[in-house]
Amino acid sequence: MSSALKYTPDGTIITGWDFSTGAVKCVAFELNGRVVAEARLPTDLWRGDERNGELVDAGIHELNLMQLEGQARASVRKIAAQLRDLGRLDDWRAGGVSATHHTAGRIDRDFTQVRRAICWNDQTLARYHAPALERLGGQEKVKKLIGGPWAIRYSLSHLVKDEQELPWDDWQRTHLILPHGPLAIGYLTGKFDAISVSAAASTGMMDLRKRQWAWGMLNALENAKLRSLVKKQLPEIIQDQYAAIGPLAPHVATEAGLGKQSPLVFPNLDDQLAGLAGGGAVEAGQMAVILGNSVVVNSSAAELPRTDDLDIMALNWPGNLVMRCYTNGAGFFNQVIGTQPTWKACDWAEREKLAAAAAPDPDRIMVLPFPLQEPSLGIGEQQRGVRWFPSEPDPKQEPGLRYRAAAEALAYLIRLGVEAHEAAGQKINRISVSGGLAQSDLMCKILATVLERPLERLESVEGPALGAAAAALAGYETSLRRKRRSKEEFTVADAVAQIVRYRKPVAPHDPWRETYQRGLALFKQRVEQARQSGSTTRK
Repeated sequence: MSSALKYTPDGTIITGWDFSTGAVKCVAFELNGRVVAEARLPTDLWRGDERNGELVDAGIHELNLMQLEGQARASVRKIAAQLRDLGRLDDWRAGGVSATHHTAGRIDRDFTQVRRAICWNDQTLARYHAPALERLGGQEKVKKLIGGPWAIRYSLSHLVKDEQELPWDDWQRTHLILPHGPLAIGYLTGKFDAISVSAAASTGMMDLRKRQWAWGMLNALENAKLRSLVKKQLPEIIQDQYAAIGPLAPHVATEAGLGKQSPLVFPNLDDQLAGLAGGGAVEAGQMAVILGNSVVVNSSAAELPRTDDLDIMALNWPGNLVMRCYTNGAGFFNQVIGTQPTWKACDWAEREKLAAAAAPDPDRIMVLPFPLQEPSLGIGEQQRGVRWFPSEPDPKQEPGLRYRAAAEALAYLIRLGVEAHEAAGQKINRISVSGGLAQSDLMCKILATVLERPLERLESVEGPALGAAAAALAGYETSLRRKRRSKEEFTVADAVAQIVRYRKPVAPHDPWRETYQRGLALFKQRVEQARQSGSTTRK
């Protein structure tokens, strides 16, 4: 039974920031999860230098940290203005931050950029990761050091790339190496010298069991001087998730027109953990599927998994996050159906209607969803691509068929992720779904049928922002209890029970079960053929 709020005033507003590599959102929630205000800002990524109108290295995905500072401050101004117009500005008491896992950059002593943040989906890292993993002695040695594997996208790979690409002067003038979330919190509060457990775990340099830096992982770097510098440049890991980093910085609060009692900001959650909390999956055996720019299949776990083919990160609270993160998600979906920036809700509805009218038939149409590499399935640079079976339907003549095939491909991918969790020893007792594509009734119906399980569908589409707000609510209520010397806990699970709301569950559609069982077997076969072939037909 969850603990109820005792000291948080009625009418309190909690914000959740969602700093992603696609956009930034700041969403203001009431205590029942209702959205009262929101600010949305674009994110522009640097894709590398151009030569003759072409990218020199198309795999680069980097985020300018000065843009991040501007997003943090602008989001405060915009949300404060909306709350002021509603007469609710004084109700804003706390905020939490979700930010992309594995994305990290470098700042100097003036908190300005030394190197952009290399993003989670940067495609250049594989070439640096492989020899560094060999220097460490392989994944078995890594597992002894940190309790789990070191995946290519973890930010230790950034340091290995820096060893070859970053000038020595930039290594020396680096004051801190920080992931996306701690950087965002730094620009909000002025405090940069701390990192949450979940953010530290996503670097690949934290021991998941001790929740401390595992300095042995720095042997991925050849140069001992660089290893010594990194030890000085990584911040302290925060062990108390309920302790606020601080209020908004005075200059941030002043330019937004806030008074002296500006909101408290609590330790960040990586976006996967935020999605887990926002999906209500904060206890062992609960799974959250996030249908966003990446498709994420993650769950809470009391124990470390038995297998090595899942990402493992630590929760900010006791336990672990076990994850299969697919690089391909909404980007693939939008590519296949030809999404246009000018599309409105009616355009999406029309294509969904056409897709719903198309009967499921994996022999008639199937697509492999790999425009980007998918390392967890063995789809590398030579294998990636979008491949249609038996042939690609015409975009103008059969848009509904393309829509349905794309939704089915993502559902099959997610089923592989669920099976990987179960093979690792997870006993999944509930699955929730959130993210932009979860707004599609057809997508959820297909997914429930492919998974052969009912899905809990969130009322809010703001999974990561809602999860960040839930963590902040837990911190805020706990801080009030501590002031009153109350020993009664108020956990993130209690906050989730307070603020997360669900729609009617989505049940599997029985007439499709057999068809999708056959489709899943065929999808697995074709993924294996693509993995073995060495190449796919690129689109």
